[in-house]
Amino acid sequence: MDQENLYTLLAREMAGELSKEEATALQQLLLQDPNAAHIREVFAQNWKSAKNSYSHAQVEQLLEKHQLRLQQAIEVREPVPATTAPRKIWKLYAGIAASILVLVTMGMYFFHSKPTKAPVPLAQLVTSKRTRSQIILPDGSRVWLNAGSKLNYPEHFEPHKPREVTLEGEAFFVVTGDAERPFHVHTKTFHVHVLGTSFNVRAYPTEDSAVTSLVQGAVEVVMNNDSRQVVALRPNEKLTVPVNAAMQQTTSAAPTPVPQKSKLALVQDSIFTETAWVQNKLAFKHLKLEKVAAMLEQWYGIEIDFRDDNKRNFYFTGVFERESLEQVLNALENTRSFTWEKDSTGKIWIK
Repeated sequence: MDQENLYTLLAREMAGELSKEEATALQQLLLQDPNAAHIREVFAQNWKSAKNSYSHAQVEQLLEKHQLRLQQAIEVREPVPATTAPRKIWKLYAGIAASILVLVTMGMYFFHSKPTKAPVPLAQLVTSKRTRSQIILPDGSRVWLNAGSKLNYPEHFEPHKPREVTLEGEAFFVVTGDAERPFHVHTKTFHVHVLGTSFNVRAYPTEDSAVTSLVQGAVEVVMNNDSRQVVALRPNEKLTVPVNAAMQQTTSAAPTPVPQKSKLALVQDSIFTETAWVQNKLAFKHLKLEKVAAMLEQWYGIEIDFRDDNKRNFYFTGVFERESLEQVLNALENTRSFTWEKDSTGKIWIK
């Protein structure tokens, strides 16, 4: 009988990996030698017991017992009568089988006792209206957070994995380059993928569009919808995405608003409307009064509404730095396109 082949086939049978050809070969070996059936029984009994859950101390005891069995089974080679050879061969192979089973048991113990990796704790930076903040992330990247915004980020970035942050509101990023760990900014409208660059993301939940503006480097903006459209930006370019365009299903019969790529709006010297807020400047260019009012609400933390809805669609351009809300409104009012007043609750009404 081919003992080595028998033990190989029995081990594969116990593991449930026996092919049809191997099953036929095993059956032939069992028919050739009556002792083979007994060996198969021993294998089956020990295999069942090996599946039990053992503590670390029990595994150590099994290992010690196994080593003792090996010492007893492998005797000093001396001439022996032919009648005792089969018995000693059986002892030797029984020791080998026990060795395999102990290793399997120890493997199962260490596999099941391996601790699972805990997720990286998240930190959060929140700014209220009228406030702006700045933070340095664990990788050295710098973030400016505009008023009424929220940034979620991990307490540390894991090696060889993307650096992931989530934004609601507006933030300007100066990202530290790391080719092995690209930087991802997630919003409800889109995702921004970068390696090392400077860019602005505006994605307030109350606004009808979200904007990514690139100052330096290169980014890819991935739409957060069925199309997963990818738009690459170059320096001084911005992408404006209507919220409906990002969230609408591609199977919808209604026409889908298209994301628009354009240049950054230069209003004065090197001041761009998209990033002026980082320099504590309030800037806008050819912007509807409705959206200017929304910017003023965020900037000054006061509620603004319209008594005359026709005034919403007037366009304005301006740059302000240290002016109060009243000074800004008076400057815009000088165009003679609207008037404003404050009620007893402090709310501003445009009429």
